[in-house]
Amino acid sequence: MHEETRTPSGARHEVGVDDLFFSTTDARGIIEQANSVFVRMSRFPWEQLVGAPHNIIRHPVMPGGAFKVLWDTCEAGQPFCAYVDNLAADGSTYGVFATITPLGDGYLSVRSRPLVDALHDAAFSLYAAVRPEELQLRAEGVSAREAAERGAAHLGQLLAEAGFPSYDEFIWTALPAEVQARMEQSAGIPQRPDAIGTLAEMLTASHRIDAELRQWTARLAQLQNVADQLLAAAPVLRETVASNEQTADRIREADSSGAFASVMVYLRVWADMAPEIAPVLSQLIDELNELHASCAQTRFRIALAVLHNDTVGQFLAEVIDNVSGAGDAGPAIEALCRALDEGMAQTQQMAAHNAELAATAGQQIASLRDLLDMPQMMIRSWLARADHSDPSTHQVADTVNAQVERTQRDMDLLGSLSGEVSGIAVPLDGTLIEQQVALLRSMSGSTPPEDPVDYQRPDWDDHQWPEHTHGEVPEPPTVSQGW
Repeated sequence: MHEETRTPSGARHEVGVDDLFFSTTDARGIIEQANSVFVRMSRFPWEQLVGAPHNIIRHPVMPGGAFKVLWDTCEAGQPFCAYVDNLAADGSTYGVFATITPLGDGYLSVRSRPLVDALHDAAFSLYAAVRPEELQLRAEGVSAREAAERGAAHLGQLLAEAGFPSYDEFIWTALPAEVQARMEQSAGIPQRPDAIGTLAEMLTASHRIDAELRQWTARLAQLQNVADQLLAAAPVLRETVASNEQTADRIREADSSGAFASVMVYLRVWADMAPEIAPVLSQLIDELNELHASCAQTRFRIALAVLHNDTVGQFLAEVIDNVSGAGDAGPAIEALCRALDEGMAQTQQMAAHNAELAATAGQQIASLRDLLDMPQMMIRSWLARADHSDPSTHQVADTVNAQVERTQRDMDLLGSLSGEVSGIAVPLDGTLIEQQVALLRSMSGSTPPEDPVDYQRPDWDDHQWPEHTHGEVPEPPTVSQGW
């Protein structure tokens, strides 16, 4: 029974903070694996989920444009995430925060409870604006594909108006925020101190990965914060430099008697720096924008790794506990371990790029300080010698001094932030995570172990994972297919 034959009942059931859904699909969106949480929350039997298109749970409130963006992103090889309402088999609604990651010839999806109300509500306010337009287009005879394309364009416009230049910017914000909220509210990866054998070793590896990723999360959050402060401070310095020039011009125009000829020499040098500083500042702002985007993407990747590793830990605990339906965790763990492995390699490359960008920004800031230091020193020298007993001189000195202090504050702020970002933005050492992921993959059977004798899996023999029978293969998905 697909979503076309079901009507929402108006009832809702909530996803628990510690519930993590898991599914994999082929390239056309046909479900290949589904965990016990997915079965429980969707209220479909496992046999009906596996082999069905993922839009079996699509809710009519969801705009086709959102799924158009999803498929465009995933088909380009990039992970995607979104706030989604799904429709259970009994017509009730349940909300999730969904992540979809391209993996081999298919896709891996992990869903969790939405925890950041502001972002969730913002997303659904956009859906509420776009979905009626799509339904009206369909009523007028427009194809589902074209309606979804128009819906996607409208979503992009609304996101831009909300301060997100692209959907990428939105998901780079949403996933780290959701994962951070989950870290604070969830019980975390289960502990099973009495477990022994291979499953216990794998659960320990998952805990070690979690501890390391939490440190990475904190470091990247700190780097992002400082990078954003730098990005905000650079245009302020541009305004200050322009104000320096205007101050010099005003004093020159008011100095009809030539009383301030001596200070005008220094002020003219000060003002003449503006044309030289402008291109340096513009380049710095471009580099800081790139650093901002790079940090945001790196945080997104780390957050995705946290979510995947949490799912691994949850599944391992379910298998240890003999939870009903947990026998299907084996292929899930293999897929998640592969996603972790590939994601960590990309994350380390991004972190190395962050360090390079931070170093370049530091050099640009040093160049700016060098350009401004000399006129600042000259003007301070005049201020120290000026006759402040003369009212007119005193007034000019106060104006100039205020501008000098403003310039110095901006320079000092940039310099301080540059020092902070350089100290934080160092390549991440992924050795520990690589070792633990390799251990997980070898034990799960997704890669050949180096020594088969060391990695026998007797504990798993009691939990045979059934072969998946998909039945007849449906047609490739259209953009209306949901997640």
